Amino acid sequence: GYLQNDSLSNSTRDLQADSNNDNNNNQNATIDDDEQEEVEDREDTFEDEEDSVEPSSKNICVRLFSALLCIFPKVEPLPWGTFAILTIWSAIPPACFILFFTQMGFGEQIYYNIAIEMGHHAYALALGLAVFIFALYMLDGDEWTSHCANIFLDFCILAIVCGFVLLVLLIADRFPYGMVCLFAVFHPLWLLALKLMCYGEKDTRTFVSWLSGPLFFISIVIGVTWTAWVFSDPDNQWNIVARMVAAERTGCVPNYENYPECRKEPGSEETCFYVEKSEGKEVLIFPEGCDQSCTNVYNDCLNGFILWVGPVLISMTTFFLSFFCTFLRTEGAREKDVLNLGAVWIFILFAIWVTTSLAGTAAGVTAALAALTLASFVASAMFVAVSFSKEERSKNAAAVFERVREKYGKHLDVARGLFVVTCAPIVLLYFGFSMTNQFIRRIGIFPCSSQPPGEEGDIFTTRTRKQVNVMKSWDRAKVYTNAIYWGIAFMILQVLVANLTVVFLSWMIEKMAGFGLAAVTAIMCGVGVMMFLLPPVPGVPVYLTLGIVLPAQGHETLGWAGSILYATGVGLVLKLFSSALQQKGIGQNLSHYVKVRQFV
Repeated sequence: GYLQNDSLSNSTRDLQADSNNDNNNNQNATIDDDEQEEVEDREDTFEDEEDSVEPSSKNICVRLFSALLCIFPKVEPLPWGTFAILTIWSAIPPACFILFFTQMGFGEQIYYNIAIEMGHHAYALALGLAVFIFALYMLDGDEWTSHCANIFLDFCILAIVCGFVLLVLLIADRFPYGMVCLFAVFHPLWLLALKLMCYGEKDTRTFVSWLSGPLFFISIVIGVTWTAWVFSDPDNQWNIVARMVAAERTGCVPNYENYPECRKEPGSEETCFYVEKSEGKEVLIFPEGCDQSCTNVYNDCLNGFILWVGPVLISMTTFFLSFFCTFLRTEGAREKDVLNLGAVWIFILFAIWVTTSLAGTAAGVTAALAALTLASFVASAMFVAVSFSKEERSKNAAAVFERVREKYGKHLDVARGLFVVTCAPIVLLYFGFSMTNQFIRRIGIFPCSSQPPGEEGDIFTTRTRKQVNVMKSWDRAKVYTNAIYWGIAFMILQVLVANLTVVFLSWMIEKMAGFGLAAVTAIMCGVGVMMFLLPPVPGVPVYLTLGIVLPAQGHETLGWAGSILYATGVGLVLKLFSSALQQKGIGQNLSHYVKVRQFV
């Protein structure tokens, strides 16, 4: 029994030893597996870190590429034959305009013969058009229903269009950008004519979306061609000589108000300088006593510049239409695409404005660019009008107004107040026209102009009555209060603040005439920072004062060039310091207050 028990105990010990060995092996295996997983994780992490370098650089490239792509419209893929037909048809109006109304073609000759030789008829033509349009409005031309009346109305509309085009040609010496705006308006009509002739079975929105590629291609070709033309010959470049020659050829009248000494003779309208050819080149000649600043008498003359830069403006309008055509695709347009067009268009306008300012021809360019933008939007509105039915346009307009009301409903009374304070005389005149129209309907002197049912006891037409009812639905107390606030703000900003700032700085210039450069700089730094920190105060008078006072006090020690650079540097430092003080010293510290954040 003892031996048996001993053998059993030995067997038990052997089994326990084996189990312990198995456990140890399992633990070692688990440890080895954990170590292996940790090593693999480290390797994966290292590989990810290696791969993360490439994606970061790739992301930067992708972002840059996508940012560059936003300046290009999303063109519709077309067969080569269709693309060629649309491109050739779309290129005819720009080619004709560049040939007949720009300096690259015969623009100066046509401009002179039409605008200067026959420009005195412009006032009579404008008066005749105004009377004719007023008569059609009073006789309810848009309400005529008979066949003969509609034919007569079509001829009247054709006559008005032709008269308006002729009027723009006759006043081109006073508004040289009028022809470019006319092109921007009529170019869509030319494109839609092709749709009526060759693509009548296609949906209008589909056809308009096809035009994005051809129009964009034409805008690029025009821009490249104009650039090559400018650099192909020095005479094609815009400089001071080209400005004076173009001003004389296009009949610009020199303005001697600020430069009376620049007349050739007292009482004469000729300038003291002249242009002559020397060795095949045109050169400006300034006789003795005629300063080079006399060329400023033509600063207000845009005629020659518009003729020279006309192809660029045509390229811009074509580019605008190409972008807008992509918004009329059947799948619609994203809000981001619309914002991209706005950003690109603003950048182009800003670049042209800066370039013309540096070239000394900025006078009037702002009005020209504004008119061009308005004409481009009118052209785009034509595409929208023909691409949607009347019901769709009404539905889309109602949806837009509803979104505006939801987003800016609390501030609509402010906008209405601005409308009242700026358009009240026009509204009263419109009401007078509506009453006259209703009177003509009542007396029945014209058979095609009858009074619709429901208007018998009203002094206004139905359309005007609806508009009056909309105005009555306003909270007129708030609207008129906001209108008064707008008037007060205009008086404060444009009259009191602007004029008082100029008077105050003029007084400072007089008082600091005997001070040294250091004292004047210290005073102007304090006054300049205070002026820049006041939102209603414009910055231009501060810059002018710095440019007058500092060079006057520092030219003896720094020289005129050095004192001008010194004044420029002081103005830049003051502006940057004031901006930093506004943002960091004032704005950031006040941003912690809930009331301030709520007000902003």
